[in-house]
Amino acid sequence: MSLPFSTILNFKKKPLVLFFIGMAGSGKTTLVHRISLDLSYLKKIHYILNLDPASRNIPYFANIDIRDTINFRKVMKDYFLGPNGAILTSLNLFSTRFNQVQDIIHTKNSWLDFILIDTPGQIEIFTWSASGSIITESFSRKFPVILFYIIDVARTIHPLTFVSNILYSCSILYKTRLPILLILNKADITSVDFLKEWLNDNDAFDNILSKEKFFAGSFARSLAFSIDIFHKKIPFLSISALSGIGSLNLIKFLKKICLEFFISFQTELEISIFRYLKNLNIKIHTEKGKENKKIKKKISFGVLEKSDNLSKKSESENFFRIFEHIALLHLENDKVYFLNFK
Repeated sequence: MSLPFSTILNFKKKPLVLFFIGMAGSGKTTLVHRISLDLSYLKKIHYILNLDPASRNIPYFANIDIRDTINFRKVMKDYFLGPNGAILTSLNLFSTRFNQVQDIIHTKNSWLDFILIDTPGQIEIFTWSASGSIITESFSRKFPVILFYIIDVARTIHPLTFVSNILYSCSILYKTRLPILLILNKADITSVDFLKEWLNDNDAFDNILSKEKFFAGSFARSLAFSIDIFHKKIPFLSISALSGIGSLNLIKFLKKICLEFFISFQTELEISIFRYLKNLNIKIHTEKGKENKKIKKKISFGVLEKSDNLSKKSESENFFRIFEHIALLHLENDKVYFLNFK
């Protein structure tokens, strides 16, 4: 499907939003700092959001920082919570005022190139919470969004750990319905050739898993076969956030992913919205026709007065407006996206 030139120009004005997601200690914050340095070197204007209320020191300057508005320690004390509960509560409190963050970004998005978002170290707090969904969906409605799932190569030497990481990235993809890029971080510590082989050659990975002579090994083999198509479709890059190995390649790669997002994701979303509204319009007219017939019958028999008829009609129209709104919200949650790289 070809896109009009005016649409492509409009796309170029929108900043690319990057979410940095990964297990604790995988190098998310360090990677945000590295990408920020590279973007500054390339003279790309970018905004950084820090969503981790428990971080003490960050190596980059955050334009919007959750710690400026929410005191993590105070939340723990006031609500009698542990560290994870306090992080989740802080993120929920922050998301209630997220419209203010959107307003700030909206005033600057005409001259921004990138928006970098650093998420909490506890991965499940952001990916599976209501606040995480609110934040990701708020951005995906207005901007092209890409998720960076960061894998610590040094901790993924064991094949079972690798399967766990791939499975988690798969669950994030289906939860958010947004494009995802696997980042094999800490390539300066150990070689990533074995991970590339596991990602590209299912037989080689199956041979490694067959050496695991217990239940977890056979279970991991079954999972590996199930997600084989998934990790062959998802692009990946090796990088070292600390030393900067491969970081410029990552930025170059973003252009291709951003274009794929716009062509595939946005176009399919618009087609789906049009189809949804068309079907919804037919359903609304059908329901209205049935309701009007019932009301006319009641009026003819003197059961319903005309004034009641008007009030019922207005209530019906309000109902359909609410129904249309719910349908569009449902559509936003049903977005499906696949990256097809050659």
